Amino acid sequence: MSVVDYFEKPALPKISFPFLPLSELFGNQLVGDAYDVAIIGVKSDSESINKGCAAAPDEIRKYLYALRGGLKKLRVADLGNIRCGNNPVEASFALRDVVAELRLAGVIPVVIGGSQDLTVAVYDGLKESSNELNLTVLDSHLDLSVEEAAPVTPCSYLNTILHDEKRFRMDVVGCQSYYYSELQQDILHENDCWNLRLGTLRSDLSESEPIFRDSDLVSLDMAVVRQSDAPGNEMPSPNGLTGEELCQLVHYAGMSDRIQAFCLFEVNPYFDNNGQTASLSAQVIWHFLEALSNRYGDYPMRDISTYKKVVVAEMDVDDEVYFFNNHLNNRWWMQIPMSQGAKIFSCSYQDYCKVKSGQLSDLWMRYYRR
Repeated sequence: MSVVDYFEKPALPKISFPFLPLSELFGNQLVGDAYDVAIIGVKSDSESINKGCAAAPDEIRKYLYALRGGLKKLRVADLGNIRCGNNPVEASFALRDVVAELRLAGVIPVVIGGSQDLTVAVYDGLKESSNELNLTVLDSHLDLSVEEAAPVTPCSYLNTILHDEKRFRMDVVGCQSYYYSELQQDILHENDCWNLRLGTLRSDLSESEPIFRDSDLVSLDMAVVRQSDAPGNEMPSPNGLTGEELCQLVHYAGMSDRIQAFCLFEVNPYFDNNGQTASLSAQVIWHFLEALSNRYGDYPMRDISTYKKVVVAEMDVDDEVYFFNNHLNNRWWMQIPMSQGAKIFSCSYQDYCKVKSGQLSDLWMRYYRR
């Protein structure tokens, strides 16, 4: 079965802004073959309390198609919407198979949902060609059940990934502490996963860049954005990221030389205000693609030994700490000894400064000898 057989093409109204020539619109620069990125719509929300988010893919496309194209040499195709009839089982199996096929061909899927439990299907598709996976979730909540054998739903899908043997790292970014319990957080930490709270994140967005640089899969719940910027959700929050902040974080994801897939979920057009959330979602996808077209070709695409190596003698452990720096873009990496051998992690300049001053960085403490 060919990948295209899974899809139906959406019927889209034409939207254009007067200051953009029609030839330069994103929608008019999509390609039909030899593509680097494939946009996939999944109109499934039957397990979600956010009923109506199945309508999001076509609504977001209206605004995405009207943005500027010309993303350098990046070739983008829109494969359409997966034929699933809003059946969650059919949708998951089809999405898993499509993602697996695309990754074997070296194509990066951009998935527009639908409900966020579809993250599991994308993850399962990536597993077929990966030895280990790093997942980063942008969400105001922890979609994690305290029951270990929880079913895959938008409120508990993380349980499935948490206990998967190929999951190496999982970070939940932008969560708000009054939306999750201490027990949920404890379960996350006990499984060597982490949550970066909204306040900490907003104090310095750039400190989250290494998390996205090490991500294979980024799953975005648009409820991570505050209601004034993104009202299109059944349960919006008055607090959250601004639209600009979200675009910056997604830019970090697109700049990653490790990224394999990007997903955007939980936009509900029925609660939207004049297309505000759909328009922001389109701009978020555009920022991801624009960053993707400007990647540096850094580690792991480039051998870590080609970078400047800096050795720091750490007072609190027996091991010396090795850092690597690309002076052209000031990106940093840290080598951390683990039980199965040393491993390279993306880090920030602040991580280097902290270790140099005799302190242990959070990244080191999280993975040392794990």
